[in-house]
Amino acid sequence: MGRESYYAFIGTNSVRGSRGIYTLRIDAETGIAKIMSTAPAYNTGCLALSQDGGNLYAAAEGMTFDGYADGGVMAFRVNQDGSLHRLNGQRSYGQRTCCVAVDREKKNVYACNFYKGTWSAYALQENGALAPARLVVAPPEASAWKALHCIGTIEEDYVGVISLAECALVVYRGDTGVRVTSFSFPHNPFPRYFAAVDDTIYAMMQSPDEIYVFQSHLKENGGLELIQKVRLLDDAHPAIPATSTIRVTPDRKLVLAANRPSNTITVYTRNPNGTLTPERVAEIPGNGPRDFNISGDGALVVAAMQHSDEVFVLKLDAYEKTLIPVGQAVKVPSPAAVAVSGRLST
Repeated sequence: MGRESYYAFIGTNSVRGSRGIYTLRIDAETGIAKIMSTAPAYNTGCLALSQDGGNLYAAAEGMTFDGYADGGVMAFRVNQDGSLHRLNGQRSYGQRTCCVAVDREKKNVYACNFYKGTWSAYALQENGALAPARLVVAPPEASAWKALHCIGTIEEDYVGVISLAECALVVYRGDTGVRVTSFSFPHNPFPRYFAAVDDTIYAMMQSPDEIYVFQSHLKENGGLELIQKVRLLDDAHPAIPATSTIRVTPDRKLVLAANRPSNTITVYTRNPNGTLTPERVAEIPGNGPRDFNISGDGALVVAAMQHSDEVFVLKLDAYEKTLIPVGQAVKVPSPAAVAVSGRLST
């Protein structure tokens, strides 16, 4: 039996010599990471790994895809050595496809578009390939700026999107695309990203640095209840807020949220009622955490530092509620998206 390790998949912007999606192998004992392979892909600004780790899905954030005047979504098989084999791709019926999500049952993939403001749903074939879009949902015609920024599942039956056009979190039925409810944010703090776990939703503002915490009552009465607002930065980190990503650890005990100008990831304890207690604003090396993700066992965090062209591995100390850099930086051109496997014997 070989050493235990993780695979990290790094999506990149197609600049500065990028070769697409990079596969890194991370030694579980030392945290040392090295590039193992690359897969050709254009502007992959968001990645989603299936729950079983067997398939990777990527948003193709361009103006054209496979001959269509649209963005697109790509499906890959993850080989035993971590290399990627492209299975197929489907058009997204919008442009600048900026976010992709896969449900826990590996039945559907969802994608949203920054231009045109559409989102689409794709049934998954047995091998993880994408069927043509079964559902395309367009924004209200009254929207002047038809932009979506994030998509994800909520309690499995629902799909949430961050709408910049409405400055809102909007929730739809995942099976029919019927709009269920929405929560409008003040226009000064505009929303960027959200994460949902169980019946709790964490919506992060781009500026100012706030997280809105919602209790979902979707299955009861179709509503969202705002139960908390909490800051991302503290007085020791007065940097300009420009948030990027928020994630929940696999054990559901911690929530992590990144801010780019301060090069920090804030660690919160997730309380039994879903509210957050700030624990530590952890400074991380490099410049510009565009994305990060957590290994399947919750032991490591992999951060994509877009402005310094680096990927860092950090140990997540759940007891001290902090992040500790391990290993050395891996040079990757304009890293923009991260997905991380569970612990594997390689």
